Amino acid sequence: MEINLFIISDNPVSLAGLETIIEQDDKFTLIGQAVGGVDGMRCLDRAGLQPHVIILGEPSSKKSIYEDAQQITSRYRRHKTRPKIIVVSQNDDDDAVFTALRVGVSGYLAHMRSSEELLHSIKIVAEGGAVFSGTIASRLSRHFSTVPILPEISGLSDLTSRELEILELLAGGLSNHQIARRIFLAEKTVRNYVSRIFTKLEVHDRASAAMLARDAGLGQETRGARIMKHEFASGVA
Repeated sequence: MEINLFIISDNPVSLAGLETIIEQDDKFTLIGQAVGGVDGMRCLDRAGLQPHVIILGEPSSKKSIYEDAQQITSRYRRHKTRPKIIVVSQNDDDDAVFTALRVGVSGYLAHMRSSEELLHSIKIVAEGGAVFSGTIASRLSRHFSTVPILPEISGLSDLTSRELEILELLAGGLSNHQIARRIFLAEKTVRNYVSRIFTKLEVHDRASAAMLARDAGLGQETRGARIMKHEFASGVA
């Protein structure tokens, strides 16, 4: 199977390096590349390209990952197949990784040991799999193994994944403005989500919603999250 690739990178040096690696394997065809998400989206639109995998190389921030992935998803929503997304970055902090997971990337590679690791990972993602660098995978495993099972609370099961995400931030004490900045939404949109959450939970204020959320284990720093932060700060793999 020949795999069509498109690269978007905020860093021209990273872009050139990724191109050099990809050219080593004749199973890959680089059908386009761009510096920055804006030019990348224009190129995809103008040429009507159908890549199997889009690589986000050295994104400048977690916001860049979020926005590029969201725009890719939006552009290919009506296609039979949507390109898989893989992030290649030296930045493997928790915020960046979890932002990537939240927007549906299929892989996140950091501190690669060889070009073969990238090539092999692209093949896995193109075939529908998911890949993460060893240190990231171990941290994710430890995190999810310590996430508590949420008790059944009336209305909680009716919430969408986005509503649960906002409820958790609300329970953590964040204002609508802070939530909007954290997940890159308009403050008005967050207010609308909060109103729907109140309706589904049958509460009338933030304090009541936060209390229900905390009873379910939301809005609190779990033991797994504390471990991850400690280990990352200590440089422990």
